[in-house]
Amino acid sequence: MAKPSATRSIEAVEAQIVSVDAADPFVKVLVYGRNGSGKTRFAASAPKVLLIDIHEEGTRSAKGTGAMKFPKKGQITWPQVGQVYWYLKAGNHDFDAVAIDTVTALNRLCLRMVMGEAEDRDPNRELGMPDRRAYGRAGELMREQLLAFRNLPMHVIFTAQERVITDEDGEEPVLHTPDLPAGSRGIAMGSVGVIGRIYRQEVKIRNKTTKKVTTRWEDRLLVGPHETYDTKDRTNNLGDVVRRPTMADIIAANNQE
Repeated sequence: MAKPSATRSIEAVEAQIVSVDAADPFVKVLVYGRNGSGKTRFAASAPKVLLIDIHEEGTRSAKGTGAMKFPKKGQITWPQVGQVYWYLKAGNHDFDAVAIDTVTALNRLCLRMVMGEAEDRDPNRELGMPDRRAYGRAGELMREQLLAFRNLPMHVIFTAQERVITDEDGEEPVLHTPDLPAGSRGIAMGSVGVIGRIYRQEVKIRNKTTKKVTTRWEDRLLVGPHETYDTKDRTNNLGDVVRRPTMADIIAANNQE
């Protein structure tokens, strides 16, 4: 007969075994793109979302969406990012989603904090010249922070600036990817189910009655496989490109059977 502690361990394991067909109700998304491409608007389309503004000041584009932002005013600090995480983890709130806008700026914030610590240890050190140890420390902190937010029981959106990696001659683009150091980029991309490159496309519209053609700009999200853009769609329901994308589209695709 098994000992009581062993029995409880077995029961605890069995309680965590579920079918792989059971969809996680929460989606984790990474969206990247150029300045003004619609990243913040997309994040603000999530239900009951809290936008964590990391020095981007792009939340004006989210006016009218009902989204909330943090902090209320001023520039956020690295300790405040941890504070808002613990606030969300405690669960005493009405938010269904959280967005970090952007993780590119979050990485810079982290590095500046680490460099400040280095300056405290060595007053003669130049703050603008991080060494390998500083990059390593910042990478560890970013990994912890990104995974902590990813694991929250709610929808999570990471936005990022776009980085273009060119060939050896520095002329032809080889890859478009989220703008993060390699280590943090790998964690951010591996921790989400959907990676999309958001961009604006000019489209022509013909009036059926007057036959007049007008043009307008339309937001689009590339999520399908591409040779030169980092993308991913673990829902397998979004297709290659989502026109006028919203978080509702991603959530619906995730829950589609």
